[in-house]
Amino acid sequence: MSALVWGVKASLLAYVRGMPDGRVEASGGATETPDGFAFPAHGEERGGVLGFHGSVTLTGHGGMMRVVLADPRLVPAAPGWELTVRDDEDPSGRLRFATVEAFEPDDGGVRRAAGTRLTAEGADLFFGPYTEGTPLDDPRVEP
Repeated sequence: MSALVWGVKASLLAYVRGMPDGRVEASGGATETPDGFAFPAHGEERGGVLGFHGSVTLTGHGGMMRVVLADPRLVPAAPGWELTVRDDEDPSGRLRFATVEAFEPDDGGVRRAAGTRLTAEGADLFFGPYTEGTPLDDPRVEP
């Protein structure tokens, strides 16, 4: 596994980029690609957890909006997976950002997610416009 590639939510990124002061920035090893953001792998952890590093920060509304999606992990959680990010308010903590219904390899060895949805904790980062269960772009892990 070499990278998690994730578009987050295309309509959200378009909204942020459309604001006069809106910014979408990748840092800490994450880079923007035509398919989303690539977060380099730092390996499979105990229990099948897939860890990645880097961050994407969304800012706007005169500083009132700041959402940081940092150091994502894919965590097995029956019946599917969870996508967690580092908690921006508690750097030693993790935030359960999304659930993933399925995560399976294709013929080329790419593992593709399906059914990625925002959790209540993830929705709290946006203060209202998104709710639990909102569909997100499905990530993939490239070899």
